[in-house]
Amino acid sequence: MDFETVRAKLRTHGRAVPFRNGDLLCVAGDDSDEVLLIEAGSVKVVLPGQNGVDSILGFYGPGDVLGEMGVLWDRQRSASIVARTHGRAVHVDGARFLALAAEDPEVLRFVTDLLRERLWRADKRLEYRASMDVQARLARVLLDLAREFGEPVGPGFGVRGVTQAELAQLVTASQKSIEHAVHLLRQDGVLITDRRYYQIVDADALERKLADPGWRPGG
Repeated sequence: MDFETVRAKLRTHGRAVPFRNGDLLCVAGDDSDEVLLIEAGSVKVVLPGQNGVDSILGFYGPGDVLGEMGVLWDRQRSASIVARTHGRAVHVDGARFLALAAEDPEVLRFVTDLLRERLWRADKRLEYRASMDVQARLARVLLDLAREFGEPVGPGFGVRGVTQAELAQLVTASQKSIEHAVHLLRQDGVLITDRRYYQIVDADALERKLADPGWRPGG
């Protein structure tokens, strides 16, 4: 299916609005009255924690569509969307999006695929939390981020602009635990770091380590 055709329809029926780093594009608890198509830049979806500790559900960039589930099910926003960089998003009114989904099978199939991807990501997060310690979860998250958003560096990838606080929210761990995990991953030779920069030295080698239940970073 040509999802770019669906994105073009969203552009036609929406309005492009620039955003800046730190802007709130939507807030958890608000009414779900629009769908966003990210055109440029990067955003994160943040789930408020009952204990005051927020979790990041994922990073999203150009071509990603967000907010469709709340609009389809007429529910309040379950999470906030926060800009990580400067960028631009197309805002499509919720009623207009519902009309498009009702009248155009391509839009409905697009939404079905988005829902399938969201559920897959949620299942993976639960699997990581249940089966991996903090160090392995961090390695898994960094590898996934690097492959999706990073730059190839030899047999590995480098990813820029990620803060340690964001890693803690992605992994669902304290910043102190993340600091220790980063130290162990560097010690194990799988990770090189700089300020807001993380380089996976060898992606395939790290994938093999993560598949080994006996692997312990730094061990």
